[in-house]
Formats: sequence, structure tokens, C-alpha cells
Amino acid sequence: MKLSRRNFLGTASAAAFPFIFPGCAGMNVRKYAANEKVNVGTIGFGRIAITMDLPGVIRQKDLCRVVALCDLDSKRLAHGVKFIKERYKAEAGVGNHDVKAYRDYHDLLDDPSVDAVEICIPDHWHALVASAALAKGKHIYLQKPFAQTITEGRLVANLAKMQNLVVQMGSWQRSVEQFHRVCELAVNGRIGDIVRVEVGCGCDKAGGSSAVQPVPRNLDYEMWLGPTDEKAPYNETRVHTQDLSKIRDRPGWIQMAPYGWGMITNWGAHQIDIAQWGLGMDDSGPESVTGTCEWMDTSGGKLWNVHTTYDLHYSYNGGKTDVHVCNKYPMGIKFVGDKGEWLYCMRGKVKVTPSDPDVPSNGKMQPLMASRNSLLEPMKEPKIALKTSSDHFRNWLDAIRAGDPSMTATNAEIAQRSSTACCLGQMCMELGRGKKDGATLKWCAKAEKTCCAEAQKLMKPFARGKYNLPDELKRYGFCYDKVLRG
Repeated sequence: MKLSRRNFLGTASAAAFPFIFPGCAGMNVRKYAANEKVNVGTIGFGRIAITMDLPGVIRQKDLCRVVALCDLDSKRLAHGVKFIKERYKAEAGVGNHDVKAYRDYHDLLDDPSVDAVEICIPDHWHALVASAALAKGKHIYLQKPFAQTITEGRLVANLAKMQNLVVQMGSWQRSVEQFHRVCELAVNGRIGDIVRVEVGCGCDKAGGSSAVQPVPRNLDYEMWLGPTDEKAPYNETRVHTQDLSKIRDRPGWIQMAPYGWGMITNWGAHQIDIAQWGLGMDDSGPESVTGTCEWMDTSGGKLWNVHTTYDLHYSYNGGKTDVHVCNKYPMGIKFVGDKGEWLYCMRGKVKVTPSDPDVPSNGKMQPLMASRNSLLEPMKEPKIALKTSSDHFRNWLDAIRAGDPSMTATNAEIAQRSSTACCLGQMCMELGRGKKDGATLKWCAKAEKTCCAEAQKLMKPFARGKYNLPDELKRYGFCYDKVLRG
């Protein structure tokens, strides 16, 4: 029997360490040879995969190759395989690039040729697929938010640490120069102590249709619902468009609980992540969140049901820092110091997808601004040097090839902390339903607990029948309770 170098290394490792078991520290650390590529599989082919994640890894043709694709919509799966092949032909001159197609993500994860996976699926599926991938020994690039609930995210972060695997969350703003510069200046005291951070995340609008439609034959709708309510009637605006010419448009589920929570976890996962970075809170979080929101109008057969406007105040540093997250602010992050000086960063005119919000065209808003231009001068030797990355996907692949999970810009623990802050905002809004003054939710970041029993219930993982985390982990030889305890 002939063995490839990749299979030989795996066989040799098993022979040398016969007593290794899941969760053994260091079991998945391996470095790649200079000319050896990382084999990537992609789970989910929709708006973010076609516009961001697949192009992002395909352009790293010197480091990896996309060898497999999975989607539970057969029409999208076929379109995705065609897209990958055409992209490799155009960018790498590969005329016959082989891509395996899978309908069930378990089958892709069982493929021994796949080293790492991009997870580009609706939020309510993040924890199930991410935990399965990590349990199977695959490195992951996980779209934001990290998970749909705080407990789900903690489970995924703990499993990543136990497996010593590389995780990158899709908060790619950390790999953009203006965000890095502003955060490094802020955390090093360029404008003094930070007393306020103004965060703008945009605003969703009501829509969708509650009319019952027949389920397309090409879609496994029962599986798409996953851990949520199986009785939810099908409508295209609940799921995603069946028109492949509109695949780059915003899907309906992103504005539909419980599949997504709306802007607080959508754009909030980007913007609040940067706020935490600039405050030096990558391993911590707020002490409380208070505020109000308005909910979408679902009258007249409209389906989408997440929040529209929102006004949330997060308390950090013993109440000395107020992070104000409000739809009235422009799409950016502004750090304000105790002397009134400020630093500001935003994407500018950059759009990842056609549905991204427009930036005001008045010429006043720039990607990098400050109360005085001199404040923007980079620090030569910062006391706190933030991690640098010029390309989020390359950063992920470099970490995989080096066998070093700590290299990624938004590793599992950072991702969990940032997404937790977003989830706390969503929970606060939910607890404030029908209350004129909204609600206040206290939070212990160290223990990841709140004293509010109702809020604790909102932290639990989603589960329905076979779609549950304990069974998913048991499939690969892990115990849910042990992983959750870390």
C-alpha cells in the first residue's frame, strides 16, 4: 500500500502516541512543510461564502486549496462547486480542480483529506457544526457571531482549547489597519482614560412574509431548522432566496429570531468586538448592560421579528467607561478620553456584500479620524502591542501551518468574549419587552453568570430532537458536561 506524506504523518503519529485520546493537550499540533497546502472544506454556500469566505481562502493559493463543499440545498451546492472550480481556473490557472460535494456536514467532517473548515451557515447552527468540527480534529474559520447563546460559545471555546486547534472568527476588522491603529492608541492611553465609546451598528427594517409556501425539493428544510422549532412553516423569506442570481442579497433568517438576533449580533459582532479590543477587554467583558429597543412590526403578514432601533449602555471598568451602542451613531467606533479628546475608526466605503449599509457621502466621515490629527501618529514602542494581521484568512492559514492557535487575530476566547457582549445586549432587550424604561442586566464576566434567573435561561443552548450539543459531542467521544466545565 502506498502512503501519501500526509497519511504517513498521521499514521506515524498514531503509532508513536497510541494512548492519545480526545481532549489531550497538544494532540493536534502539527506543522506543515514549506510546500504542503492546507486542505479546506467549506460548510454553507450563501451570501457570505460567495462574497467573502471562499474568495478569501482561494486567493491564498500558495497556502491552501478548497477541496470540499457542503450545503443542504442541492441547488446552492451545485452552484458552489461550479463557483469554486471557475475561481481556481481564473485565479490559479487550474483547469480541472476537484471539489467534493456533500449534503450532510458530518460526511465532510469524516473526510480525512480535509484539514480545516470554513463555517458559513445561519447563526442557530454555529455551535453544532463548530463543535463537531473541533471534536473531529478540524481547524475552523467560524463566521460571526461565535454562537447563538453564551453557553454554546463557551462550549466551543473550551473544546478548541482542549483540542489545541486553530480558530478564527470572521471579525475581519481586526485585520484592517485603521481599526488596529485606533485600538492600539486607545488601549495605550493616547487620549487618557477612556470614559465613553460610541458604537453604531445600523438598523434593520421590517419585512418578510408569513405566507406558507411549499418546501423546495432541493432543500432539506427539516435539517435547516436544526435545533429550533420544527413546526415553523416554510417561507423563502424565513430561509434564503431560491434565485441564484440574488444569492449575494441579505437572507431573511438574519432578521428572524431564533435563527439570528438582528443587528446587535450581526454588525454588533464586528463593532462591539473593536470596542472591547480598544478597551483591553479581550479576556473579560462588561459588568452590566441597560437599555431599550423597538421591535419590528409583524402586522399585515410581515415575518421578520428582531429589534429595529436600539439604545444600549454597557458599563465597563467599575462604571468608569460607558459603551453606548445606538442606531443613531454612524457605522463606526469612537473612543472618547477623559479630557474630551477622541479617536474614530470605520470601514469607509468598503462593502463586503451589496446589502451592507451605505456610508454618508457628505465627505466628513473618514475611515480614520481624531479630534486632532497628531493623535493618530502610530506609537513607535507601545507598551501594549496589539496583534497585527493584514489578511484575516491568511492569518488563519498561517496559524494552522505553524500549529499555533494563539496566532489568530480573533481566536476562540476573544470570539467568545466579544459575542457574549452582543448576546448580553440581545438578552437585555428581550428582558425589557413591554417595559417603558427597558431593563438592566448585571453580568459577572469571570464566571460568565448573571443573578437574573430569566436571563440564565436565555443563555442555554438550543436543542430539538437529534439536533443537540450533548449528542453531537457524544458522536465523537466527548462528554458535554466535561467540555463545558473546561
